[in-house]
Amino acid sequence: MAVARLPTLVLIAVLSALLSACGGSGGGSDSGSAQSGATSPSGAETEQSVQVSGYAVKGVVAQGIITAWGVESDGSLVPLGEPARTSETGFYNLSFSTDHELIKLQLTSDGDTRMRCDAVDGCQGYAGSGAAVFGEDFWPGPNLRLETMVAINGNDEQLQGHLTPLTSLSTTLFEVMGTTTGWSGFQQARQQVEAWFGLQGGAVAMIPVDITRELPAGLTVAELESALVNSAFMGLAEQFPVDGVQGAIDSYRNQLLATGEIASEEAGGRPGSDSIRRYAAVHGYELAGTRDQSTADILYSAADRLGSGMLDDTQQPAPQPEETPPAGNHQPAPEPEADEPNPEPAPQPDPETDPQTDAEPAPQPSPDPTPVTGTAKLNWQAPLTREDGTALSMGEIQHYIVRYGNQPEVADMTHELIIEDGQAMEHEITDLGEGTWYFAMRTVDQNGLVSSWSEIASKSIAR
Repeated sequence: MAVARLPTLVLIAVLSALLSACGGSGGGSDSGSAQSGATSPSGAETEQSVQVSGYAVKGVVAQGIITAWGVESDGSLVPLGEPARTSETGFYNLSFSTDHELIKLQLTSDGDTRMRCDAVDGCQGYAGSGAAVFGEDFWPGPNLRLETMVAINGNDEQLQGHLTPLTSLSTTLFEVMGTTTGWSGFQQARQQVEAWFGLQGGAVAMIPVDITRELPAGLTVAELESALVNSAFMGLAEQFPVDGVQGAIDSYRNQLLATGEIASEEAGGRPGSDSIRRYAAVHGYELAGTRDQSTADILYSAADRLGSGMLDDTQQPAPQPEETPPAGNHQPAPEPEADEPNPEPAPQPDPETDPQTDAEPAPQPSPDPTPVTGTAKLNWQAPLTREDGTALSMGEIQHYIVRYGNQPEVADMTHELIIEDGQAMEHEITDLGEGTWYFAMRTVDQNGLVSSWSEIASKSIAR
């Protein structure tokens, strides 16, 4: 049997992109607390001591890993301090020193991370793992990634940087636009994301609301709209049975990377902003039926705005019971129409592989031939160094993820498995049916950081 190889250099390049990201320390709005740094005798300003805090909510992300990065003038990132974990409420606190004016915050997940299900119809766990009901915690998988930007303003006030799907898309758009635009560029990107999803100005920057718990008094329609839109990515996650909620977020992120914008309507298998607004309205209407009248009124108002033009009469169920009538022209929770799955665009492949594979012996032709099955053996070599040249031990690799299927793009591959032994360097995949199979893999380190997909190898199983 021959071997389908993923070359050493490819995985080293992929892993270094991941593992060079090791490095922030610690325990709303988007600006933060910085203590003015001292100056040297020459008058040059030294590094400032900075504290940043905030919440990670999609729903609440507990034990997520928060890392801070200083943004250089050319857009490159410099790790700051040590990572911190979010609490059971999604709160984190980071302390570090820096002379950067713009900071990027990133949340990643590992085996200890949990997310609270904020989809009213429940949430499917990562890669087909057990489902969770509304308000229950579950594992979002090793691939979760939320991002935001924070400006160092030099004032003695607490910097805040909240992390949600909406801040993540704002960050991606900002990076597409070019980070040389600085903080004003990020604010512009955030405003554009608000416009795409029908949100009021400033909604993305607000402290994220946990809609699975009792809602605090005084919430505005804008705050609830933002919370409902963030929760809607979980509703869309059912279309991404392998990557889960991150697959839903990436379906929009990839649009930004490819075109610089998010489509307003679903088309050609690509979800538009209307898909998210539809789910957000559904969540709002259903939640309104379970809350007190004053809270229900605000939820109905938020759902009405988000669902305007998104829901038709065929989606409306029976009206609310008379004892809790909705105020105004509100509709109770409709069921969303099932959308066609939307595969992510595949990343640009690394240098071509030259896998050589042999199928298992095919049966002899017969009037009623039995199905052909074959085997592929993947071999790889773990990297020895990080991107910055420092040593990397195999003990720092937690596990590998292999994806494979009959389509040559990673997003279209239908099978995924986890190789839990971080020191493994080969794996055999059996029971492959007749046809051409494609394989890609990525790596997760002990901090839960996930690499990009490797180049794609292929094997043909023939009769």
